[in-house]
Amino acid sequence: MTSIRADQIFLQRINRITVLRHIRREEPISRIDLSKRTGLSPSTITNITHYFLEKNLISERKSPATGAKGRRPVWLSLNPNGGRLIGVEIRKEVLRGAVTDLSGNVLSYEERNVEDPGDPQKLTAEVRDLIGSLRAKVKRRPKLLGVGVSFPGVLDPGTGDCLLWADAGWGRFPLKKRLKEEMEVPVLVDKDARAEALGEFWFGVGQDVNDLVFMKLDGEVSAGVVSDGRPYRGRRGLAGEIGHITVDPRGRKCRCGKVGCLETKVSVPAVLERAREVLKEHPDSSLAGEKLSLSSLYRVAGEGDGAARKVLEELAYFVRMALEVVAYTYDSELVVLAGKMVEAEGAGVLLDKLEGSPIEVRIETSKLNEHRGIVGAASMVLHRLVVEED
Repeated sequence: MTSIRADQIFLQRINRITVLRHIRREEPISRIDLSKRTGLSPSTITNITHYFLEKNLISERKSPATGAKGRRPVWLSLNPNGGRLIGVEIRKEVLRGAVTDLSGNVLSYEERNVEDPGDPQKLTAEVRDLIGSLRAKVKRRPKLLGVGVSFPGVLDPGTGDCLLWADAGWGRFPLKKRLKEEMEVPVLVDKDARAEALGEFWFGVGQDVNDLVFMKLDGEVSAGVVSDGRPYRGRRGLAGEIGHITVDPRGRKCRCGKVGCLETKVSVPAVLERAREVLKEHPDSSLAGEKLSLSSLYRVAGEGDGAARKVLEELAYFVRMALEVVAYTYDSELVVLAGKMVEAEGAGVLLDKLEGSPIEVRIETSKLNEHRGIVGAASMVLHRLVVEED
């Protein structure tokens, strides 16, 4: 019986997600058309839309009278006044926060520099102050539905405690507990890449799939996984930590203490360091006369420079390896690439080398721009409302 109940809950979650996505994309839409589009029975559509109406996530209105016989269809739309979401992105150097609507549109934005990232108490107080400032911008109607916080460290999936944030020197710290103090609305905390994966799922290029991997190639390398419409965290919250998979046993030492991690091959600092090494061997390279950056590397490689192309080929090799790891490990429908590595000017020369891969998975780049982190954090609140998860 427990297994049957679990299957019912799983189907309910997937069906709710499917229906709300269709309403967002095709509004206004009738219940009859929703049933046709989704393949769900009219009774299932009625139950789900009733739930969304109770939550105030959607609204309904009758079509104008035309004089025709029969019932006038009732049109369903996302409720623009159904509530507001707050998303906050914690970074070592900066805090970013925003108020969004139910479609992930940023309505109000704030950014603050971090004074002392190594002090968990002080940084948490700064986050709470930012949330307070954003809350003051939300009127009584539409009401605030919750706060989502994106965090770069490792989190305990059960408690929301920070287990480790190596870059800032944090050990265990009750992050979620501190953020929830004196809050009258739900406060959700998750790993940054996982929050951004959920943002793609609800508001980005992943709106048409139930399984995706968000892969971030930036100063660090990580992934966030959405499986069967749910963020996948793993037993210890380490799901998606692909940056510390060993890809070169004889390679460079990683900041984690291991040798030859993926992050030592495809993070921005690692690629630029590799370019400097290659330039020592090829001082006549066109790249030697440039200010070294990803953009200059990509541009000179595109012009056919041998040294730059060598760095590019090595980078593409290890990015393809990372794609194989996530494609075969999670068997997702979609891999979303993001981060400076694929967003820098001229990154098309890298993306071109990823095309034609034998990996049978769709690969897209994120379109959520600079607000990706805060929109992803806000999407955590919407997701909880839809599937009733803690």
